[in-house]
Amino acid sequence: MRGKDGAEFTDQYLYESALAGALEGLGSGAEPPMPDLVPGAVVRGTRMRRRRRAGAALSAAVMAGVLAVGGHALLAPRPERTPTLPAGQSTVWYPSLELLRSILPAGGSTRIEAENPRQPLRPGRYFKLTSADGSVNDLYVGVSRTAVDPSYVHLTQACLDLGGRVLGSPWNGLITRCTLIRHGSGSLLNYFVTGAPESAPRTTGPGSIWSTGLSYLTPGGWTVTVIAGSLDAAPTDSVSARNSGSPRTGPLLQLATDPRIFDAVKETGG
Repeated sequence: MRGKDGAEFTDQYLYESALAGALEGLGSGAEPPMPDLVPGAVVRGTRMRRRRRAGAALSAAVMAGVLAVGGHALLAPRPERTPTLPAGQSTVWYPSLELLRSILPAGGSTRIEAENPRQPLRPGRYFKLTSADGSVNDLYVGVSRTAVDPSYVHLTQACLDLGGRVLGSPWNGLITRCTLIRHGSGSLLNYFVTGAPESAPRTTGPGSIWSTGLSYLTPGGWTVTVIAGSLDAAPTDSVSARNSGSPRTGPLLQLATDPRIFDAVKETGG
């Protein structure tokens, strides 16, 4: 049948057939390639895991360092306590027995040994000095930074510097007859020490205790104090009962001015 309707039917059939053929041709070919996302994801995941591990390792290292520093601060030996000094004073350091013996060897006219007074006139480390004549005296050797004590008002019981200021010393209050003289590039203080309290009058009678003191003020800002005599206030263990005599100033001056004294202090970080 070739009527009008038949012609329309034929055209529609041909169109649909051509469309189906075209679509069928598209479906029969290979699909276009799709990008493979798996390798990239694996690489990114590996990088992220590496960053996390590196960050964790760094955090652990920092924490270990903090613990190490804190542990060292807790376990490091603390320095020995030093005596409390008057206002304006710095810490006092004490040389070893071996150092003093190296300055005054036993083969000379003096001998130095360890000493522990029962009631020392001032806190600190003491030694025993035996002279060639057999006399025995307590010996005190201390090193500190040179300082002044403006709060101290008893001028006659301390040593003064060239400017008239009170030189700080743990022995202030027991010092009398202090003389300041030049010694090389530094200054030397020569004085006496008595065991009487600050309020007691200074006497030279048989009951008074006198000791010889030397302090060397170095140009580098150190004060080396050397005192020899009766420095133990205990009545039953006084050096005066052990054949004591007035110590010679020669060995004291040698100890006070030997550079090894304050060099040893500086090497310890003082």
